[in-house]
Amino acid sequence: MKNEDFRNERLVPLSAMHDYQIAKDNPDVLGWRVVGADGESLGMVKDLIVDPKLMKARYLSVVGDRRFFNTENDPYMLIPIGLAALDKKGKKVFVPTVDSNTIGQYPIYNGGPVTEDYEYAVRDSVNRFQRNAMPGTSEEHKAEFEEALHRQPEHRHLSEDFYNDASFDENRFYTSDQDVYREKVYSSRDYSKDEDQLSAADMHQEERRPKSVEDSISTIERLEHLRERGSITEEEFILLKKRALDL
Repeated sequence: MKNEDFRNERLVPLSAMHDYQIAKDNPDVLGWRVVGADGESLGMVKDLIVDPKLMKARYLSVVGDRRFFNTENDPYMLIPIGLAALDKKGKKVFVPTVDSNTIGQYPIYNGGPVTEDYEYAVRDSVNRFQRNAMPGTSEEHKAEFEEALHRQPEHRHLSEDFYNDASFDENRFYTSDQDVYREKVYSSRDYSKDEDQLSAADMHQEERRPKSVEDSISTIERLEHLRERGSITEEEFILLKKRALDL
């Protein structure tokens, strides 16, 4: 589909906009591990949600690790892009507003058009997480936020200044770079022992199998290792990475 096909849509996935490209100097974070405030791996960046009219990225579409959710299906969340930071060397996305204890309370995105109610639910949840994390926050205030979370939601229309906030500043995201728990080991596998004989055809076959979030992250890390060693070309890496992300 071309960009003009989305002229009436507020927000659309980057993967559906074939004419939209991330700026050359910005890293492609699809497939990067998402790390919370406590250093735990919470999921993986699956897509970007962009404003097709302004050509700005608004959200990171993240598929969460099922171990944090009571579900048999992959849980998806949209995280405002300005709330995240890059660890470019470690190829991780750091989200300091959530951790392994709060990620299960994050609003789940069920696919389809991004509703205004969902965007407000995200904002309210982020504000609640930040408020509860503040030193000295009273139990009374925490209870108040918990009660608001479970109230019957009312339909709200986005205010004109909804996105005029640092939490939606994509430049803040792409210009960030910090060490994110670089010492934490997420995978203990030594790829160098078994990838010498692993061909691109083998990787194609492996990509067809159903995978968990951790499996997908591991596969992409293997692909990056193969690309760095020259075992696969850049074109093969891009193709196989898209398959690992089901794009």
